[in-house]
Amino acid sequence: MSETFIPQLQELAKSARMLALVGASIKLRSDASVAPAIREQIDAGARMALGDVVDVTDEEQLSLAQVMVEMALSEAGELFRNPDRGSNWEILDVAAMQAMGRASKSVFTRIQSIAEAHPGLRKTFQGTFLDVGTGVGGIALEAARLCPDIKVDGIDIWEPALELARKNIAESPYADRVSVRNLDVSMLDEERRYSLAWLPTMFLKRPIVEAALDRIARAFVSDAYLVAGVYSRPDDPFLVLMASLRTLRSGGEISDPADIKAMMEARGYVDIGTSATPIATFVFGRLP
Repeated sequence: MSETFIPQLQELAKSARMLALVGASIKLRSDASVAPAIREQIDAGARMALGDVVDVTDEEQLSLAQVMVEMALSEAGELFRNPDRGSNWEILDVAAMQAMGRASKSVFTRIQSIAEAHPGLRKTFQGTFLDVGTGVGGIALEAARLCPDIKVDGIDIWEPALELARKNIAESPYADRVSVRNLDVSMLDEERRYSLAWLPTMFLKRPIVEAALDRIARAFVSDAYLVAGVYSRPDDPFLVLMASLRTLRSGGEISDPADIKAMMEARGYVDIGTSATPIATFVFGRLP
């Protein structure tokens, strides 16, 4: 190994550890069990990384920060351990799947945030929510936690994740309102059942997205809302590369929100809008 890039690697390794310290510091805000001396060092390291801004109390910002840290560390670890994994989401690492599930909870938080400006979307929280690609049930359980009147159907085709989802649901207070099953969204055959659906297009090939949109439209009640997601593509060239790589390794191929918008318009959706976060861009619309 050439010594010319060792200093750069040291800086990158330092950044990775700083990121972990920031995430650990945020997590420890709700955990008083850690030894004070350890907590003091973790908090000091987080301040070295971010300065005093790490002391913010805005819960929404802290939640987003925690999601960003967990997703970055989980994604980086999985990529390093399995660089040869193909274009799919067939992950067997239990810790990685659970970490992705925890990170995914922010999807429904964002949907709630969008609904603050869209009363019609808020009304869907009293119906049945279709969580496509439910994984270990992170989004489904968060929806049940935040919306006491909602029922959730989660579907996925990766049985190892569904096994964890069933366990997570059984151990939650929401087992009477959340169910999951092994089903390809392109085979969905319900009619007039769902008031809201989440479609993570980043995990699906274009023909599957097209078929899913048709099946979901048939399964919707009147004035139902679809929220679809693609990975955000910031201006930073490196982050654009990572978004493209993430999409490809997840099994998807659509990266432009405009493509999703056009597909929805072709199926009669109205009031279509977008909402971007550093991680994902949400395209949402109502089907009259």
